[in-house]
Amino acid sequence: MTGNKIAGFSRLEDVLQALAHTSAQTVFISGGTDFINNGTGRNAGLVIDLSQVADLKYIKDLGTEIRIGSGTTFASIAASPVIKTKVCALAQAASRVGSVQIRNRATIGGNIASASPAGDSLPVLAAFNALIYTAGPNGARVLTLEEALNRLQDKELITEIVIPTPDLTSSGFVKIGSRSQVTIAKISLAAIVSYDRKKRLIIAGKAALGALGKVPVCPAKVQDFFSQRVVDECFASDLAQLLAETVDEAIMGRASHPYKKAAVRGLADDLTGLLFDACENH
Repeated sequence: MTGNKIAGFSRLEDVLQALAHTSAQTVFISGGTDFINNGTGRNAGLVIDLSQVADLKYIKDLGTEIRIGSGTTFASIAASPVIKTKVCALAQAASRVGSVQIRNRATIGGNIASASPAGDSLPVLAAFNALIYTAGPNGARVLTLEEALNRLQDKELITEIVIPTPDLTSSGFVKIGSRSQVTIAKISLAAIVSYDRKKRLIIAGKAALGALGKVPVCPAKVQDFFSQRVVDECFASDLAQLLAETVDEAIMGRASHPYKKAAVRGLADDLTGLLFDACENH
């Protein structure tokens, strides 16, 4: 970090102006919870502090979608009534990010930009088909989560996350780490379902597994399984089998494979209880 220039701004417009007029290798910092650990700023000529940019801190409910500024902290997301109601899985994931101190600093935009396979928000965003809005010297872009995790351009920053919120859906997030609190996910699972409570029937749904690779894994066979599926006494075991097969396909041969294959079965049970308790109480 020695010799690096650090600049801070209070408006997004000023950040973009600075990016347009610098040739230095640039990195961004907001919560800063991973900045030292992953060495992001080691070779940067310019570090731009986004933590005071008010334009990036908001949660907006637009009816059919929720828009979240990239500078919004996980503490704010976990406490948001609209997130708890419409994107419950994200509130659950946010509440399990690190410690209280980390949640008060860490931001959803940083979680995406860091692109850690264990990022807690990532399987939720994948399950909800969230879109990632960015800005930079080459203009604004709208990316899928996979594109944002793999193809952010030089000096491009995440500005907003847009999450569709279909009516009559419920969602959930579960993870397993090396301990119950302040833990990095060894494997995580998020799902969203539309559910007919009277018939105990899932109309449609989508699941995403985190910490298996660079991007969350969204098994097509689980999506098919959720289509017109009655929630019966076999549901959790059938889901567990499909998820175990997904782990086989994703990481067969890795040292972590046996552990994650067993762990995902437990996650299937946890998610079933969490998801359908929520559905019954919807």
